[in-house]
Amino acid sequence: MRFFTAYFRQTPHVFAAIMGLASALMVLEIQRMPAVHIVSLETFAPGPYIVEACVLALIALVYLYMPTRRLSDSTAIRIVLSVLVVASTLAVLLANFSDASLAFVVRAIYRTSSGLLVCLWAERLICLGSRPAAWTFACACMLSGVITALLALVSLNVSQLVLMTLPFISGVCFILYKPHIVEAGVASVEEGASSQDSKTIALLEKPLPRFSCGTKKTWIMAVGLVFLPLLCRGAMAVSQSSWIALQQNGVMISLIQATIGLGILLGGVIICFVVKHAWNQSFILVFDLFVIPASFIFLYTGQRPDDLWVLHMLIVDSTYKVMLFYIAMTAFLFPGAARGENAGVPIFAAFSFMIATRALFFLIKDAFDPAISAGIEAVVVLVSFGAACWLAFQVLQKQLVGTEKSKQASAQAARKQLEKQCEQLSAQFDLTPREQEILLLLTQNYRAPYIAERLVVSQSTVKTHMRNLYAKLGVHSQAELLLLVEESEHSVSVD
Repeated sequence: MRFFTAYFRQTPHVFAAIMGLASALMVLEIQRMPAVHIVSLETFAPGPYIVEACVLALIALVYLYMPTRRLSDSTAIRIVLSVLVVASTLAVLLANFSDASLAFVVRAIYRTSSGLLVCLWAERLICLGSRPAAWTFACACMLSGVITALLALVSLNVSQLVLMTLPFISGVCFILYKPHIVEAGVASVEEGASSQDSKTIALLEKPLPRFSCGTKKTWIMAVGLVFLPLLCRGAMAVSQSSWIALQQNGVMISLIQATIGLGILLGGVIICFVVKHAWNQSFILVFDLFVIPASFIFLYTGQRPDDLWVLHMLIVDSTYKVMLFYIAMTAFLFPGAARGENAGVPIFAAFSFMIATRALFFLIKDAFDPAISAGIEAVVVLVSFGAACWLAFQVLQKQLVGTEKSKQASAQAARKQLEKQCEQLSAQFDLTPREQEILLLLTQNYRAPYIAERLVVSQSTVKTHMRNLYAKLGVHSQAELLLLVEESEHSVSVD
C-alpha cells in the first residue's frame, strides 16, 4: 500500500492515464466481447491484422530515421487518431456490413487505430520512467479486467452502452493527459515524507536494467529474449478461438465474458508481482519462462475446449496482457533512448511482430490441413522453448559470473578498508609491524591457532603479541578489539 501511495503522489493526474489506457485495452479486444455480440471466426480473419502489422512496422521504420519524433507528442495526431478509434469502434459494434469489402476496410481501420492507440499510450508513458509506467499499465490492466468481468452481470443494452463509451473515454484522456512526475526531493519536502516514504520513493524511481547491446551477439540475444515469446503467442492465437462454439445460451455467454475479465485481471496481478518482485536483471527471464511454458498448456487446453475452456481462456487473456505489458516495457529494455535514438521503436516493432505472427499462423491454418497446421504450431512452440531456454541459461550464467565478480570486488574493498584502519590504529598506538599483522588477522575473526600457523610462529608467541596489542589499545578481548576498529571506521572514511 505504501508503494501505491508513493506512486500516486509522484505521478499527478495519473488516474486519467489509467482510465484512458484501460479503455484502450478494452477497445483493442472489443470484437472478443460475447456480452455484446456472438463472436465468430471472422473476428480473427488475418487481413485486418496484416494491415495493422504493416502500418505499425512502417512507423517503427520512420522512427529509426527520425529519432527525435514522437507521434504521441502531437495534439493534432492524438485528435485524429481518437476520432478514428471512436468511429471505427462504433461501426464494428453497431453496423451490419453486407459488403465484404466495406467490412474489411472498417475492420482494418479499427484494428490499426486501436493497436496504434495502445502503442502510443505506451509511448506517452515513457516520460514517467520505467517503474511508474509499469504501475500505470498494471492498474489499467486490472481496471479493464474488472469492467470486462462486470459486463457479464448486466444486460445487452447496458453492455453495449458501456463499450460505446470506452473509445470516447480513451480518446479524451489520450488527448488531454500530459505526463508529469514529481521529483523525489520535491515530493519529500512538500509532503513531509518520512525516511520510510523516501526509501519507497527511491524504489519507485529504480530504473529497469537495460540490455547490454554492445556487441552483435548480445544484441541478437536481447532481441531473441523479447521476440521468441511473441512468436509463441502467434502460434497460440490459432487455438484461442476454440471456445467460439460454446456460445450456446445466455448463461454460457455470461460465464465466458466473466472468464475473459478474470483472465485480464489475473494478467494485471501477474504484472504487479513482476513490477514488485522482479524489477532486476531477471525481469526479461520472467517473460520467457512464463509465456512459453504457458504455451504448452495452451496447446493442450485448446484441444479440449468442452472440459478445459475456463483454464484455456484464463491462459489466453492473462498471457496476452502480460505480453502487452512487456511490449510497453521494451522502451526501457533497449539502450536506444540512452544513445539518443527513439525509445518508441522497440514498442512498435514488437507489437507489429506479434500481430504479424498471429496473422501468419491463421494463414497457415487456412492453407493446410488441421493436422499439418497443428504440427507446425507445435514445432514453433518447441523450437521457441528450446531457444528461449538457451538464451535464459546464457543470461543466468552471465548474472552468476557478475555476482561472483561483485562479491570478490566487495571482499577486496573490505580488506583494503580493514588494512587502512589497522594502519591508522598502528600509527596511533605505536604498534610494531608484527603486532599490526596480528591486528589485521584478529579483525578478520581469526584465532590464535590459525594466526600462529599463518605467521609460522608458536601459539605462545602469538598470545604474547596479543597481550601487548590489547594493552596498547586498551582492550581486554577480541570482541572489544573489533568494536574499537568499527568505531575507527568513521575517522578513516573522513580522511
